[in-house]
Amino acid sequence: MSTIVITGAHGYIGSALAEKLAAEGHSLRLVSRSRGPPCIEPMRSAKVEYYAVDLRDPQSWSRMLRGADTVVHLSSRTDLRAAEANPADDEDINVRPVQTLVETAHAAVKTLTIVFASAVTIAGPDPHIPVDETTPDNPCSVYDRHKLACETILREAAARGVIRACSLRLANVYGYGRASINANRGILNAMLKRAVGGQPLTLFGDGAYVRDFIHVHDVVDAVRLAMTESGVCDGRHYVIASGRGHTLAEAYGLIAEVALAQMGRRIEIIRVAEPLDLHPIERRNFIGNSRAFQGRTGWRPRVDLRAGINDYFVRAAGDGD
Repeated sequence: MSTIVITGAHGYIGSALAEKLAAEGHSLRLVSRSRGPPCIEPMRSAKVEYYAVDLRDPQSWSRMLRGADTVVHLSSRTDLRAAEANPADDEDINVRPVQTLVETAHAAVKTLTIVFASAVTIAGPDPHIPVDETTPDNPCSVYDRHKLACETILREAAARGVIRACSLRLANVYGYGRASINANRGILNAMLKRAVGGQPLTLFGDGAYVRDFIHVHDVVDAVRLAMTESGVCDGRHYVIASGRGHTLAEAYGLIAEVALAQMGRRIEIIRVAEPLDLHPIERRNFIGNSRAFQGRTGWRPRVDLRAGINDYFVRAAGDGD
């Protein structure tokens, strides 16, 4: 089994990935800015180490990379508005760690594999749908420009043979799990949590914006395949999406339907005026096409939106949420 470093291990995707890899017996180095071990089930067969470090520090990377085979870099400040307010600070938090990682990996004895969590919103606010790897990049936010900068660092390093790397551009990830620390992200999970608590759902305007919702279990499977399938980590990026579009109104309606079926409770959907300060990227329509990644790995999204919403309610009830 391999030794895998996961940054952002306290986060939503990171904790789900760590649980899966620990169950498979991999040796894990789980990295977070927060102190204390991430919430994963202890696995006797897995060796798990915990690190609370500054990812801008070369010495921290050097210590974590010693003997490691793979880094899954999930750590990121995802606050859109904080990035817009202070681009330099956002670059320091989101881009500098990737640059430091590559510089440190260059001195490693063996070639490191890096899987980087990127964002489909690099395609911009009005891309031709469906979006795939040939869609021109058109980042319109500081956050997306910095995601693209990280991709470029990794692609150029892979071309020089310093590392093996790929970037997974993730669509809207949802599903039961550890809550996101950022209120500006994970809108579907936020509404699911409200519905489980019997609270109304707040829908901006007519809810006509289209999103591609991909379940966290499908994302974890995509990351695992990116790490292991030959030819994937050649510097390029891949779109990871369900390939199905739903308006926000449709998604909220599904939540209400499943809430009624699972809890016998009617959930109100309250329509409010769309905020005037929405960023253009928040007004996007998006559907992804993952055929390139599917062709290289055999990956397929297996959880459709209704099934994923139903699973959230079942798990929340089981955990007493």
